[in-house]
Amino acid sequence: MPHLPFLYELSPLYLAQAALTVWMLVDANRRGVDYYWFWIILAFQPLGAWAYFVLYKAKDFQGGQNWLAGLFHRPPSLQELRRQVERSPTLVHRLELADRLVETGEYAEAQPHVEATLAREPEHCQALFLLAQCRRGLGQPAEAVPPLRQLIARHPSWENYKGWHTLIVAHREAGDLAGAVAQCRDLARVAPGLEHRCLLAEHLLETGEPHEALEVIERGLEEYRYLSGPSRSRDRRWVGKAKQLRQEAAAG
Repeated sequence: MPHLPFLYELSPLYLAQAALTVWMLVDANRRGVDYYWFWIILAFQPLGAWAYFVLYKAKDFQGGQNWLAGLFHRPPSLQELRRQVERSPTLVHRLELADRLVETGEYAEAQPHVEATLAREPEHCQALFLLAQCRRGLGQPAEAVPPLRQLIARHPSWENYKGWHTLIVAHREAGDLAGAVAQCRDLARVAPGLEHRCLLAEHLLETGEPHEALEVIERGLEEYRYLSGPSRSRDRRWVGKAKQLRQEAAAG
């Protein structure tokens, strides 16, 4: 591109920061955050875009709400969140309030805020999860299944498979053990670590299928023998549980 020679002189880090800035501006517009965030992202380079990413966008990904967010943000009180929504009922403020309400067990108050978020963003992972939690908290576990299925279809590994684990629990709470086993099988197929094999084996034992449970555990322990690095470290703490389940399955 001889007519744009300056592009070759730009640092890759500069181009990456520019791409991040545009991405955060688009995301801020989609979320409907307070207008001042646009000025922060643009004027306080490069920290503005990164601050927005940590506070908002990172929550869409696994581990988004972590210690790094605490460097930028002191969690407001529940009353502060309520007043914030009264003054500026944006989707972000509604979702923050709903998240805190679910934490404190105020499911009936949280649900309208979650539903308002999903009316604008039907595939928002955190909102789908919070809706399921509201329905579970209100004694409607079967009604929690559809949003959790939608969450898994959108982002199977969201929050380290938290949505999938909750879906299994919701099936159990609704008295659908067959559905819980089916979801355990799917999870163990998608992410065949020792943790998920143990989860499947537990449910198989509960439904009277010790032979399949034993096969699942034996296969998991055999594969663990050949793991190395982070995968082995991740599965190490499940070895004891797997051996316990193997004994139970063998006795059954």
